Amino acid sequence: MRRTIDAFTRVNNVIQADKAVMSEACKALVLQDFAEKFNEYFDLIGLPRMELSCKNGVYSVSVAFEAERIKKFNVLK
Repeated sequence: MRRTIDAFTRVNNVIQADKAVMSEACKALVLQDFAEKFNEYFDLIGLPRMELSCKNGVYSVSVAFEAERIKKFNVLK
């Protein structure tokens, strides 16, 4: 029984690790999408940066960017 549990744990860890991997092409696409959205509110300096990690099946995503200015926009009431 112990071997079965150990094998399950190893397989689960491999599956979780595979899910956490994001290809560079996919990451570049996501960052381009973020840049388009952020450019509505800021004048960006380059592309945003992203850190992605997965722990126990829960992803933590951090996005950072630098901007020259914040764009003015009206707030609808």
